[in-house]
Amino acid sequence: MTAAGWGTWSADRPVELVHLGSGLTLTPVLYSARANAVSRIGMGPGLVLGERPIGGGGAAFTTRHEDTDIDWRYRFEDADRLEIDWSTRSNGEWGLRFWVALCVSGGGFDLVYDDRTGALAASDGTRSFDIVPAKKPLLVTVHDDLDALEAEFREHGYFYLASRGREGRFVALRFNLEEGPAMRIVVAPSSGEPPVRPALPDGPIAIVPQRPGDDAGRPLAAVHDVMAWNHVFDRINGRPYTVLTRFWNTAKFGGFGVWMNDIVYNAWLWSLFDGTAARDNLEAVFAWQTEDGNFPCLITGNDRWLDRSQPPIVSFAVWSIAARLGDRGLLERAWPALKRNHDWWWRRRSAGDLGLVVYGTSLDAGDGLYKGTKLAAKDESSMDNMAVHDPAPFDEETGLLMSYDVALNSMLALDAECLALIADGLGLDSDAADLRASGTAHREAIQTHLWDDTRGVFANRLVDSGFVEPLAPTSFYPMAAGAATPEQVDSLVDNYLLAPDRFGGVPGLPSATRDDPAYRDNVYWRGRIWAPLNFWTWIGLLRAGREAEADALCAMGWRLFDAGWRERQCGENYNAETGAILDQADTDPFYSWGALLAAMPVAAAVNLTPWHGLGLARPDGSGPMGPVRSPLGEITLEAPGDVLRVGDAAGALVETTLPRLRHVTWSDGCFRAELPAGGAAWLRLPRGAGDATLDGVPLESDDGRIALPPRPAPATLLVAGARRA
Repeated sequence: MTAAGWGTWSADRPVELVHLGSGLTLTPVLYSARANAVSRIGMGPGLVLGERPIGGGGAAFTTRHEDTDIDWRYRFEDADRLEIDWSTRSNGEWGLRFWVALCVSGGGFDLVYDDRTGALAASDGTRSFDIVPAKKPLLVTVHDDLDALEAEFREHGYFYLASRGREGRFVALRFNLEEGPAMRIVVAPSSGEPPVRPALPDGPIAIVPQRPGDDAGRPLAAVHDVMAWNHVFDRINGRPYTVLTRFWNTAKFGGFGVWMNDIVYNAWLWSLFDGTAARDNLEAVFAWQTEDGNFPCLITGNDRWLDRSQPPIVSFAVWSIAARLGDRGLLERAWPALKRNHDWWWRRRSAGDLGLVVYGTSLDAGDGLYKGTKLAAKDESSMDNMAVHDPAPFDEETGLLMSYDVALNSMLALDAECLALIADGLGLDSDAADLRASGTAHREAIQTHLWDDTRGVFANRLVDSGFVEPLAPTSFYPMAAGAATPEQVDSLVDNYLLAPDRFGGVPGLPSATRDDPAYRDNVYWRGRIWAPLNFWTWIGLLRAGREAEADALCAMGWRLFDAGWRERQCGENYNAETGAILDQADTDPFYSWGALLAAMPVAAAVNLTPWHGLGLARPDGSGPMGPVRSPLGEITLEAPGDVLRVGDAAGALVETTLPRLRHVTWSDGCFRAELPAGGAAWLRLPRGAGDATLDGVPLESDDGRIALPPRPAPATLLVAGARRA
């Protein structure tokens, strides 16, 4: 999909095709005579979403309507040319009585069908397209709109000719599965020459490519599939963005919905392979910043929650995305808004005298639903019914939830750290110094005041009294903020992360300890497994130097995700005992941030953080992972044998027997990387390299391989004359 071309842009109809530059719209509709049932192919059991190849070249899916299964594939050959294939997998009735209708409408196009060629011409006076099937449609009908076509099917069935026509603004090209069990339809700009019919598909359509179960590329492909299927065009505000899920009816939310943290996660996920889509999602958040400074919790066509925000993860995302894409301009554009949002938290959510902040609802901002209530303040956490909020009193006079939240304070401290780095990059030395000072003080306050020494864990603390009893994986977030001492990390890991009565065990981190009564509720944030909780805990473990536990959590998260993904489900949340997605009503089976679990193995191989810089590591599994965006460009990683191989489109860039590299930079002919402590190894830059040193000590090379001696501690490798071209 391109920003002006063909794509699955309609939020409420996931397989409808829209040409954004012109508005021409193609809507597949299915009709079963046996059941007298019409399908516009919405989200649900009747649709299985398949592959979306990285690079945007197509889409595949299966429709299931009244026991008839049809496999489909779209190919977006360029912005204006499109190919549609379908192939019947199984029939639920005689194919003659099952219609597949391709409905053409939109954009002010006049549509004219030519019975001689079987082609439909579409022209709006400026642009023209030919829609050409491999076989002529059995029936061409003209209607007022999609509702009229559906009403005709329901009232008159499959054998009805009164709507037959050749010209109109809404035309249905009808094929049945007796005559057309497989079909190809090509849509392209009119050439002025008579259109040529394409060939029929030459075989069955596989909606998901066959991959080995241990294929290292599966996690990255899964992330892209989820992001691409949930990427839509917001017609109200005239911009593309990635919805939380297509299951949520857009009419209920007035045509669009921007939940702050969800869209920020989507931006981060997109940055793995598509900078434009990442920036589009950031713009969907930044566009709604309030005059007071906060990024609103929620903006829809029907409501605006201006009185509350969500945890401040935006600076981390912007820094990471800009570093991955090499986009200094993004930092320049984002800085003023990020700084205003950061300052808003301290101005509006400070409570008490401990140097910490709380959640709340600003009583003088907007008129959003629930404003001025404890529910609104809990909404600000993005974890609305989590048990850690139960004991927290709500101050109706100030709108503050009077509990210092571990997650919020950790994220705000991390926000200051990332903002300081952004200020460094923009030459804002005074701002950088101020942010570092405030971030340091904030981390010390977290370390001191939110550590429950009796239990050996970070816990929420009531402003006017002691610690709350319920815990959540947010207790691990101080590790991500760099606010936990080594001793605190040890207690968190040994007594909580790994303890089976706390957060230990499979299939993932629950949102309450397993011995908490809230765990048994199994409702939303009370007990169920959520991808963001696992993601930030994993980030924290890596920062704290607990690689083994981080790797185990990453692998467990992927196994949980993959169990659902084999059924093409990406869970909003999961049962903490069974890993089931649809065991209760308050979950969604194709939710964007669920892809964070699949992104963790990708980021484990190609990561960007303020504390480790660009990290490269062996991907789990066989075969290549990529292409992934990085400061080195689009790269692919694989691990044949005991070798980490990093390459680009031209071939190998780096080969090494080291398991991982950190703080990797490559500029002006100098390759630099931090090597982990460990035994002897080698590293090779296949395109040529000069002298190499390790912590300033010259190294020997043999046949292009740089010999790396054992290292009792991490050491810095410098290679001069390193060629990338």
